[in-house]
Amino acid sequence: MSKSYKNVNYLLRLKKQIERKMIIDILNHIGSYIDIKKYHYFGLGSVYFADFIMFHKYLGIKKMTSVDDEKDDETRFSFNKPFGFIDFKISDCNSFIQKELDWKDKLFIWLDYDSVVDIGKTNTIEIISTKAKNMDIFLITINVDSPPKNEDIEGFKEKFKEYIPKEIKLMNFAGRNFPGILFNILISAIQNGIRRNPNKLNFLPIFNLVYEDTTKMYTFGVIFCDDKLKGELGKKLSDLFFFPSDNSIIEIDCPLLTPKEKMYCDVCIMKMDINYDKAKDIGLKKDEIDKYCKFYKYYPQFFESIY
Repeated sequence: MSKSYKNVNYLLRLKKQIERKMIIDILNHIGSYIDIKKYHYFGLGSVYFADFIMFHKYLGIKKMTSVDDEKDDETRFSFNKPFGFIDFKISDCNSFIQKELDWKDKLFIWLDYDSVVDIGKTNTIEIISTKAKNMDIFLITINVDSPPKNEDIEGFKEKFKEYIPKEIKLMNFAGRNFPGILFNILISAIQNGIRRNPNKLNFLPIFNLVYEDTTKMYTFGVIFCDDKLKGELGKKLSDLFFFPSDNSIIEIDCPLLTPKEKMYCDVCIMKMDINYDKAKDIGLKKDEIDKYCKFYKYYPQFFESIY
């Protein structure tokens, strides 16, 4: 199967870019608790390194490691590193985390997959949760591809029976309900690891959302912390609309706007309220304007650049 980086330009995905900016906002929001500049960022940069570029520019992180198991493209990955301090390795992600990742560092890990959940991924999550230290940060993104037929659902449920509550009905495995199943699987995997963690930590979910540019994706993230910090961080983040205080899943759902439409909507925003009498003049529906206003602080613009 062709890797997604060969078919999609990772730098030109509207909702993915919004997600990256939301991650930055969350981490800046708790800046009094963490010195994010001193963290070691570990991710899957592919050939675009979009998250690496943004996390260095906006968070100041300088220790960064990217891995990929596509040996045939090793030269291309290395060539595209945007900064000389990024360490790139050809390696299986699970193997690198187990054998090579320096767990003495303060870690910010984002496993930004383009594939579906599998037992290998839950094993990796358990390893991370077993080794994590106080204030380590972990995010994972996976493809929201629910089993299409009852027999597939039965097989899926059997494969992940360790992670899925028995009372969940088959109907919950389809369509819009499926991210909730993934939430159960990821939470259970983290809890399994935490139980074996010698640091006696808890964790706070900080990211729980879905979005769709070319395919539907689900991102879940936590900060490992003790009980006291969990309460303090929860209060600190409670004013962000996408903070999952009740474990609800937020959807990044906003319209594609032209640059002129975006700038006009921005002018209509008054103290977080929208002047609909003005905004409706550009031909957008009320729900499209509402969706834009919800995410407008994170909304990117793409332009052709000649360099």
